[in-house]
Amino acid sequence: MKTGPGAPILVLWDSQTPHRFSGYITEILQIEGYNWFTVHDLSRQAVSIEQLGAHAIVILTHVAPSSEVQAQVLAYVRQGGNLIALHPPEALAGALGLIPHRHEMVDRYVVFNRGCALNAGVEPYTVQFHGRAKLYRWEGHEAQVLAMFAAFPDVVTKYPAIAVGNFGRGHWAVFSYDLAESTVLFHQGRREQASTGSCPDPDGDRGFKPNDLFVGYLDAALCHLPQADLHQDALVRILEWMTGLRQPLPRLWYFPNGAGAVAFINGDGDSMKREDLENVVATAERFGASYTVYLMMENHETVPPEWEADLCGRGHDSGQHAFAGRLPTLGQMREQLRKEMDAFRSRYGHESVTFRGHNVIWAGWMEMAKYLRENGVRLDTNFAAGPYFHQGYLNGSGLPVKFMDEEGTLLDIYEQCTMSTDDGWLSDKMFLPALSVEACIALSIQQADAAIDRFHTVYHPYFHPTRTRPGPLSAQRWLEGALRHCRDRGFTFVSGVDWVAFNDGRRGLRLAEYRFDPGQTVLEFALEAEVGVEGVTLSLPYTCRGRAAAGAEVDGEAVRMNAKELEGRMQVLLPADYEAGQVRRWRVWWGGA
Repeated sequence: MKTGPGAPILVLWDSQTPHRFSGYITEILQIEGYNWFTVHDLSRQAVSIEQLGAHAIVILTHVAPSSEVQAQVLAYVRQGGNLIALHPPEALAGALGLIPHRHEMVDRYVVFNRGCALNAGVEPYTVQFHGRAKLYRWEGHEAQVLAMFAAFPDVVTKYPAIAVGNFGRGHWAVFSYDLAESTVLFHQGRREQASTGSCPDPDGDRGFKPNDLFVGYLDAALCHLPQADLHQDALVRILEWMTGLRQPLPRLWYFPNGAGAVAFINGDGDSMKREDLENVVATAERFGASYTVYLMMENHETVPPEWEADLCGRGHDSGQHAFAGRLPTLGQMREQLRKEMDAFRSRYGHESVTFRGHNVIWAGWMEMAKYLRENGVRLDTNFAAGPYFHQGYLNGSGLPVKFMDEEGTLLDIYEQCTMSTDDGWLSDKMFLPALSVEACIALSIQQADAAIDRFHTVYHPYFHPTRTRPGPLSAQRWLEGALRHCRDRGFTFVSGVDWVAFNDGRRGLRLAEYRFDPGQTVLEFALEAEVGVEGVTLSLPYTCRGRAAAGAEVDGEAVRMNAKELEGRMQVLLPADYEAGQVRRWRVWWGGA
């Protein structure tokens, strides 16, 4: 959702740029809860300093702006504006004090700097970046460098990957790599290794799967980190720093009602009997959880429409589990999806809103995402670790993120990474020894704790109903252990359809009004909802201009303020429900106002 010309954030883009993934910065802003931006297309019109000055922050994407536009951007910063530049032109970076080096760096590492104040409270991770980066020397203060490039995880260079500084009365931040492009490649992997690429099936399992896209591209030692999310966290810290110098900027928290994380529990109906599904659903309900099941065509007889409707009424969900063979062509996959989705819709009377395919087969690079969307799917769960990775954040993210095709078109379908697989952990199919049930429980607890305490991501395992049958390798105790731990840790449980609806609603909020009184430290703003949504939570800094948060109202009614340390910073969380088309007016103050 974009707001009008007065939006706090202005994104400068060029629709003719050869850097087609540069526009993904708008998706990153939506993921991070900053819906209040507008996009200016430089290929259609140059930008004036008056236009720039109407915005609190300007984000310059990886494009080739004219010298005139660069001069206007520099003048904007000099007069007190805030600039975030992604892989900027050398001339612009040089004017900000960065000294270009003749070499570049490609697909290596970034190490966050312990000594930078903007990294206070967060772990100094070493993560990968993707794409081509420009190397600069920086002769300013080391504390102005958020992150350095590294040739290897333990070989840090002297070249800044992310730096911040002052210019005139304004402030700037430079990402020497293209954050947007790197994020797309984290999420989607190498096109060359897709089924239609020059190097298909690089893991050699004789199946076209998302895992193929990351072999030789994702560092297996870093699979436990949501690397793309950690890059985005740096952007959030910069945005909060820049806006906090003058006025606080509302942000929408990732999860309903200020939860630290959500748990999305699902599984596939392979060879499932009715009693298998009944057992898993009953187990989930004992712990207050939802369960989403993906049905094969053979399961349609096992699950009659009346029972499926009853399960949905009790908070569970179902989707289709289509299969077109392990090595399908694009045409075969598209036709099979059409047939099976039509059959699912005809039998159950609704779309398969979320989806996982049998054997997690993935045809093409982004063609599969397009085929799913044309069949009504809004969230895909196929991206799960396979050989060489075993578990973790295969796509670098634990959040629902949208796909982008080769032309830079954003696709209206979410990608939700699956963090663990019962068949993968209880067997040696990942080229690693099979784990015991006790080891599976321990590793699941470790994943869940990291999701809620460190990363604030979705804990997303899958459990086949058939694998909960009694036996030496039964996953029943594992499922119970994971559910019990999530319940006890305060996770919010979601079904597939609920998770899509919440994220659509969260992204559908726009900033209708915005006023800040710096003397009284009172912020007044209004949010308008495109669709109805419950529990969307505002996040604001706990301190503003040296004053602590003191109170909040929505539509004139006092609301309880929940102060909580998240992402290394004290934040104030303000949940509320919104009806479609409703405008809710907020008033928040710090100190004694």
